[in-house]
Amino acid sequence: MVTISEDESDNAPLIKSLKELASEPRQSDSIPIEPPKLEYPNASRIVRAGPNLDANGKPRYLIDEIPDNEKMRLIRESGIMNKYAKDKNHGTGSDVEEDDDLLPYDVEEEPKIPTWMDALIYTVALAAVYGLFEALVNQQYNVDVVFSEILLRMAKSAPAIYFIVYLTSRYRKLRIVHLLILLGSCASGCYFIHLNLHSPRLGIMRRAPGLITMWIYLTFLMDVRPSIINALVVCLFWMIDPFKSKF
Repeated sequence: MVTISEDESDNAPLIKSLKELASEPRQSDSIPIEPPKLEYPNASRIVRAGPNLDANGKPRYLIDEIPDNEKMRLIRESGIMNKYAKDKNHGTGSDVEEDDDLLPYDVEEEPKIPTWMDALIYTVALAAVYGLFEALVNQQYNVDVVFSEILLRMAKSAPAIYFIVYLTSRYRKLRIVHLLILLGSCASGCYFIHLNLHSPRLGIMRRAPGLITMWIYLTFLMDVRPSIINALVVCLFWMIDPFKSKF
Protein backbone atom coordinates (compact mmCIF):
# COMPACT_ATOMS: atom_id res chain seq x y z
CA MET A 1 0.00 0.00 0.00
CA VAL A 2 1.44 3.43 -1.03
CA THR A 3 0.87 6.38 1.27
CA ILE A 4 1.30 9.99 0.21
CA SER A 5 2.23 12.47 2.93
CA GLU A 6 2.04 16.24 2.91
CA ASP A 7 5.80 16.60 3.03
CA GLU A 8 7.28 16.67 -0.53
CA SER A 9 10.60 15.22 0.57
CA ASP A 10 8.95 12.07 1.69
CA ASN A 11 7.21 11.66 -1.70
CA ALA A 12 10.37 12.19 -3.79
CA PRO A 13 11.00 8.47 -4.59
CA LEU A 14 7.40 8.03 -5.68
CA ILE A 15 7.48 11.07 -7.95
CA LYS A 16 10.77 9.92 -9.49
CA SER A 17 9.41 6.49 -10.31
CA LEU A 18 6.32 8.02 -11.92
CA LYS A 19 8.49 10.27 -14.12
CA GLU A 20 10.55 7.29 -15.25
CA LEU A 21 7.45 5.40 -16.20
CA ALA A 22 6.11 8.36 -18.16
CA SER A 23 9.41 8.87 -20.00
CA GLU A 24 9.69 5.21 -21.14
CA PRO A 25 8.41 4.64 -24.68
CA ARG A 26 5.34 2.47 -25.14
CA GLN A 27 5.55 -0.76 -26.88
CA SER A 28 2.80 0.31 -29.27
CA ASP A 29 4.78 3.46 -30.21
CA SER A 30 8.07 1.68 -30.84
CA ILE A 31 6.73 -1.52 -32.46
CA PRO A 32 3.97 -0.99 -35.00
CA ILE A 33 1.15 -3.48 -34.91
CA GLU A 34 0.85 -5.26 -38.20
CA PRO A 35 -2.65 -6.13 -39.48
CA PRO A 36 -3.50 -9.82 -39.59
CA LYS A 37 -2.72 -11.54 -42.81
CA LEU A 38 -5.66 -12.94 -44.72
CA GLU A 39 -5.25 -16.48 -45.83
CA TYR A 40 -6.84 -17.06 -49.21
CA PRO A 41 -8.44 -20.45 -49.71
CA ASN A 42 -7.19 -22.87 -52.24
CA ALA A 43 -8.50 -22.18 -55.75
CA SER A 44 -9.68 -25.78 -56.10
CA ARG A 45 -12.03 -25.32 -53.13
CA ILE A 46 -13.70 -22.17 -54.49
CA VAL A 47 -17.27 -22.78 -55.75
CA ARG A 48 -18.10 -20.60 -58.72
CA ALA A 49 -21.48 -18.86 -58.84
CA GLY A 50 -23.64 -19.38 -61.88
CA PRO A 51 -24.92 -22.37 -63.87
CA ASN A 52 -23.17 -25.68 -63.71
CA LEU A 53 -21.47 -26.14 -67.08
CA ASP A 54 -20.41 -29.36 -68.72
CA ALA A 55 -17.34 -30.00 -70.86
CA ASN A 56 -18.95 -28.39 -73.92
CA GLY A 57 -19.77 -25.20 -72.03
CA LYS A 58 -23.53 -25.87 -71.98
CA PRO A 59 -25.52 -25.52 -68.73
CA ARG A 60 -26.00 -28.75 -66.87
CA TYR A 61 -28.92 -28.94 -64.51
CA LEU A 62 -29.52 -31.22 -61.60
CA ILE A 63 -32.13 -33.27 -63.44
CA ASP A 64 -29.60 -34.15 -66.13
CA GLU A 65 -27.49 -35.88 -63.53
CA ILE A 66 -30.30 -38.35 -62.77
CA PRO A 67 -30.04 -41.58 -64.81
CA ASP A 68 -32.80 -42.33 -67.31
CA ASN A 69 -33.96 -45.47 -65.54
CA GLU A 70 -34.31 -43.50 -62.29
CA LYS A 71 -36.37 -40.85 -64.10
CA MET A 72 -38.74 -43.48 -65.50
CA ARG A 73 -39.10 -45.06 -62.07
CA LEU A 74 -40.06 -41.73 -60.53
CA ILE A 75 -42.59 -41.07 -63.30
CA ARG A 76 -44.19 -44.51 -62.86
CA GLU A 77 -44.40 -44.14 -59.08
CA SER A 78 -46.00 -40.70 -59.36
CA GLY A 79 -48.96 -42.13 -61.34
CA ILE A 80 -48.98 -39.34 -63.93
CA MET A 81 -49.04 -41.75 -66.89
CA ASN A 82 -52.04 -43.64 -65.50
CA LYS A 83 -53.92 -40.37 -65.00
CA TYR A 84 -53.04 -39.31 -68.54
CA ALA A 85 -54.31 -42.58 -70.04
CA LYS A 86 -57.52 -42.40 -68.00
CA ASP A 87 -58.27 -38.87 -69.20
CA LYS A 88 -57.61 -39.83 -72.83
CA ASN A 89 -59.93 -42.86 -72.66
CA HIS A 90 -62.80 -40.89 -71.16
CA GLY A 91 -62.34 -37.95 -73.52
CA THR A 92 -62.39 -35.26 -70.84
CA GLY A 93 -60.73 -32.76 -73.18
CA SER A 94 -57.62 -32.23 -71.03
CA ASP A 95 -54.44 -34.31 -71.18
CA VAL A 96 -53.65 -34.28 -67.45
CA GLU A 97 -55.98 -33.13 -64.72
CA GLU A 98 -54.78 -31.91 -61.36
CA ASP A 99 -54.94 -34.44 -58.57
CA ASP A 100 -57.09 -33.39 -55.64
CA ASP A 101 -54.39 -34.53 -53.21
CA LEU A 102 -51.90 -32.08 -54.72
CA LEU A 103 -54.08 -29.01 -54.24
CA PRO A 104 -52.96 -26.77 -51.35
CA TYR A 105 -56.53 -26.11 -50.28
CA ASP A 106 -59.98 -27.50 -50.88
CA VAL A 107 -61.48 -26.26 -54.12
CA GLU A 108 -65.22 -26.49 -54.43
CA GLU A 109 -66.43 -27.78 -57.76
CA GLU A 110 -68.46 -25.32 -59.78
CA PRO A 111 -72.14 -26.26 -59.94
CA LYS A 112 -73.06 -27.74 -63.29
CA ILE A 113 -76.11 -26.39 -65.06
CA PRO A 114 -78.68 -29.12 -65.78
CA THR A 115 -79.30 -30.01 -69.40
CA TRP A 116 -82.94 -28.93 -69.34
CA MET A 117 -82.02 -25.50 -67.99
CA ASP A 118 -79.22 -25.09 -70.52
CA ALA A 119 -81.63 -26.02 -73.32
CA LEU A 120 -84.18 -23.54 -71.97
CA ILE A 121 -81.63 -20.69 -72.07
CA TYR A 122 -80.68 -21.54 -75.67
CA THR A 123 -84.35 -21.79 -76.61
CA VAL A 124 -85.08 -18.27 -75.41
CA ALA A 125 -82.11 -16.89 -77.35
CA LEU A 126 -82.95 -18.81 -80.54
CA ALA A 127 -86.61 -17.83 -80.33
CA ALA A 128 -85.47 -14.21 -80.23
CA VAL A 129 -83.31 -14.81 -83.31
CA TYR A 130 -86.29 -16.42 -85.04
CA GLY A 131 -88.49 -13.43 -84.29
CA LEU A 132 -85.78 -11.07 -85.55
CA PHE A 133 -85.59 -12.84 -88.92
CA GLU A 134 -89.39 -12.89 -89.13
CA ALA A 135 -89.39 -9.12 -88.83
CA LEU A 136 -86.53 -8.75 -91.35
CA VAL A 137 -88.24 -10.94 -93.95
CA ASN A 138 -91.49 -9.02 -93.62
CA GLN A 139 -89.62 -5.77 -93.93
CA GLN A 140 -87.79 -7.03 -97.00
CA TYR A 141 -91.04 -7.64 -98.92
CA ASN A 142 -92.76 -4.46 -97.65
CA VAL A 143 -95.17 -6.32 -95.39
CA ASP A 144 -96.38 -4.55 -92.27
CA VAL A 145 -94.68 -5.94 -89.19
CA VAL A 146 -97.23 -7.01 -86.58
CA PHE A 147 -95.45 -7.76 -83.33
CA SER A 148 -98.33 -9.80 -81.95
CA GLU A 149 -98.11 -12.21 -84.88
CA ILE A 150 -94.33 -12.42 -84.54
CA LEU A 151 -94.62 -13.21 -80.83
CA LEU A 152 -97.21 -15.87 -81.62
CA ARG A 153 -94.91 -17.50 -84.19
CA MET A 154 -92.04 -17.37 -81.69
CA ALA A 155 -94.20 -19.15 -79.12
CA LYS A 156 -95.22 -21.81 -81.65
CA SER A 157 -91.61 -22.46 -82.69
CA ALA A 158 -90.29 -22.61 -79.10
CA PRO A 159 -91.23 -26.30 -78.40
CA ALA A 160 -89.54 -27.53 -81.59
CA ILE A 161 -86.46 -25.42 -80.87
CA TYR A 162 -86.32 -26.73 -77.28
CA PHE A 163 -86.56 -30.35 -78.44
CA ILE A 164 -83.68 -29.94 -80.92
CA VAL A 165 -81.51 -28.03 -78.44
CA TYR A 166 -82.13 -30.57 -75.67
CA LEU A 167 -81.13 -33.53 -77.85
CA THR A 168 -77.99 -31.85 -79.17
CA SER A 169 -76.94 -30.72 -75.69
CA ARG A 170 -77.51 -34.13 -74.10
CA TYR A 171 -75.75 -36.24 -76.75
CA ARG A 172 -73.25 -33.69 -78.00
CA LYS A 173 -70.18 -35.79 -77.07
CA LEU A 174 -71.14 -38.64 -79.41
CA ARG A 175 -69.39 -38.69 -82.78
CA ILE A 176 -72.54 -39.64 -84.62
CA VAL A 177 -74.18 -36.51 -83.24
CA HIS A 178 -71.27 -34.42 -84.55
CA LEU A 179 -71.82 -35.94 -87.99
CA LEU A 180 -75.57 -35.29 -87.84
CA ILE A 181 -74.94 -31.68 -86.79
CA LEU A 182 -72.65 -31.19 -89.79
CA LEU A 183 -75.15 -32.75 -92.19
CA GLY A 184 -78.04 -30.76 -90.72
CA SER A 185 -76.08 -27.52 -90.96
CA CYS A 186 -75.16 -28.15 -94.60
CA ALA A 187 -78.75 -29.07 -95.43
CA SER A 188 -80.15 -25.96 -93.73
CA GLY A 189 -77.68 -23.68 -95.48
CA CYS A 190 -78.19 -25.22 -98.92
CA TYR A 191 -82.00 -25.22 -98.61
CA PHE A 192 -81.90 -21.57 -97.52
CA ILE A 193 -79.89 -20.72 -100.66
CA HIS A 194 -82.34 -22.72 -102.76
CA LEU A 195 -85.31 -20.81 -101.31
CA ASN A 196 -83.74 -17.46 -102.07
CA LEU A 197 -82.95 -18.47 -105.65
CA HIS A 198 -86.06 -20.41 -106.74
CA SER A 199 -88.87 -20.11 -104.20
CA PRO A 200 -91.65 -17.51 -104.37
CA ARG A 201 -92.03 -14.78 -101.83
CA LEU A 202 -94.49 -16.64 -99.64
CA GLY A 203 -92.23 -19.68 -99.37
CA ILE A 204 -89.29 -17.54 -98.33
CA MET A 205 -91.35 -15.74 -95.70
CA ARG A 206 -92.60 -19.02 -94.22
CA ARG A 207 -89.44 -21.12 -94.24
CA ALA A 208 -86.44 -18.79 -94.27
CA PRO A 209 -86.56 -17.64 -90.58
CA GLY A 210 -86.59 -21.20 -89.24
CA LEU A 211 -83.86 -22.38 -91.62
CA ILE A 212 -81.51 -19.51 -90.88
CA THR A 213 -82.07 -19.95 -87.12
CA MET A 214 -81.18 -23.64 -87.26
CA TRP A 215 -78.21 -22.93 -89.51
CA ILE A 216 -76.81 -20.42 -87.02
CA TYR A 217 -77.36 -22.76 -84.05
CA LEU A 218 -75.84 -25.86 -85.67
CA THR A 219 -72.85 -23.87 -86.92
CA PHE A 220 -72.38 -22.55 -83.39
CA LEU A 221 -72.16 -26.11 -82.04
CA MET A 222 -69.45 -27.22 -84.45
CA ASP A 223 -65.70 -26.80 -84.20
CA VAL A 224 -63.61 -24.74 -86.60
CA ARG A 225 -62.92 -27.44 -89.21
CA PRO A 226 -66.54 -28.65 -89.56
CA SER A 227 -67.65 -25.02 -89.76
CA ILE A 228 -65.21 -24.41 -92.62
CA ILE A 229 -66.51 -27.55 -94.39
CA ASN A 230 -70.07 -26.31 -93.92
CA ALA A 231 -69.24 -22.88 -95.37
CA LEU A 232 -67.49 -24.45 -98.37
CA VAL A 233 -70.40 -26.80 -99.09
CA VAL A 234 -72.97 -23.98 -98.96
CA CYS A 235 -70.78 -21.71 -101.09
CA LEU A 236 -70.26 -24.47 -103.66
CA PHE A 237 -74.01 -25.13 -103.75
CA TRP A 238 -74.68 -21.44 -104.37
CA MET A 239 -72.09 -21.31 -107.19
CA ILE A 240 -73.23 -24.50 -108.94
CA ASP A 241 -76.98 -24.15 -108.25
CA PRO A 242 -77.94 -27.70 -109.37
CA PHE A 243 -81.70 -26.86 -109.38
CA LYS A 244 -81.50 -23.95 -111.76
CA SER A 245 -83.54 -24.14 -115.00
CA LYS A 246 -81.62 -24.74 -118.20
CA PHE A 247 -84.12 -22.87 -120.35
